[in-house]
Amino acid sequence: MNKFNLNKIFVSVFGIGYIPYASGTFGSIAGLIIGYLIYLINYNLLFLLIPLLFILGIKASQIYQNKTGELDSKVIVIDEVVGQLIAMMTVIDDLLLLFLSFIIFRIFDIFKPWPASYFDQKMKNGKGVMLDDVIAGIYTLITISFIDLLI
Repeated sequence: MNKFNLNKIFVSVFGIGYIPYASGTFGSIAGLIIGYLIYLINYNLLFLLIPLLFILGIKASQIYQNKTGELDSKVIVIDEVVGQLIAMMTVIDDLLLLFLSFIIFRIFDIFKPWPASYFDQKMKNGKGVMLDDVIAGIYTLITISFIDLLI
């Protein structure tokens, strides 16, 4: 297997990005599953995994874009995984809030409030691919933390 094929497996999160509809939603679901499995093993690993996937995601997304000529391709869903992992960090032990973090993250990811919209529209590189979802994840983390305080 060549390096680009490994890159495609990574950015598409084992082919999830090739689902012909709602690949971002399926990428977020993968993030939920990955995050929850990491939580079951050792919650603290999330603090290593998130920055690692973010950095690798920037590089791999850029490689994918360079090879295919597709900017922010729907195939790339590693950004949704990272964003969802950020979104769920503080509520991973509460299944209701965990599910709510998924819904809220998808809303922020779709509507891209500033500065997510800036990264999505102005940065047509690996950083832009990853950063709009990181911002959506941070907005979700803040929102879900407020909800958690209220209930």
